[in-house]
Amino acid sequence: MDDDQGAPAPSEPEGRRLDRLNRWLTLAANIGVLLGLIVLIFEVRQNADLARATLETAKNDQLAAIELNLAAPASATAWVKSIRAPETLTDAEVRMLESHLVAVVLQWDNMLQLEAAGLAKRSRVESHIRNVAPFYFGSPFGKRWWIFQMPGWEGTAMQETAGPIVDAVDEDFLAGYIDGLRFQPAEAAGDDPAENP
Repeated sequence: MDDDQGAPAPSEPEGRRLDRLNRWLTLAANIGVLLGLIVLIFEVRQNADLARATLETAKNDQLAAIELNLAAPASATAWVKSIRAPETLTDAEVRMLESHLVAVVLQWDNMLQLEAAGLAKRSRVESHIRNVAPFYFGSPFGKRWWIFQMPGWEGTAMQETAGPIVDAVDEDFLAGYIDGLRFQPAEAAGDDPAENP
């Protein structure tokens, strides 16, 4: 009679079993790290999107504040003088107007810094500057102020990005814009110039 028939099968060596368990634990740990990285990437992207939205709101709030300040009677009077007769501006009016232009340029600089940090696209920054520039630098005063400021921005993204845009702005833009918004007597009576070119 064979003694081996009733005996249990020899068990797997202890070292081999621990090695297999170690491999499974390593695989599980690597999967956990991978899942953690995916979650982290998702959170970073979500935070970047939230930061962009917050910064966009802040930019719009700053521009709205500048516009509301320019709508105040004294500022509006000085602003119109800077468009129609800049040579008649007083020193106080020049300083008042300059503060608005400084605020606009600082807003642009902030956007350029965000672009350098990867939080804004260059195309978005350029588009914003292109849309805003005529309404602040489209007058003889605005263009002259810009020329005086440019040496201080030499070699910076401001000069590289905003410089050519502002240089291309027509200094009579604001005068034409205001004239275009004003109703003529015929229009007030019901004649629409768009219907009768």
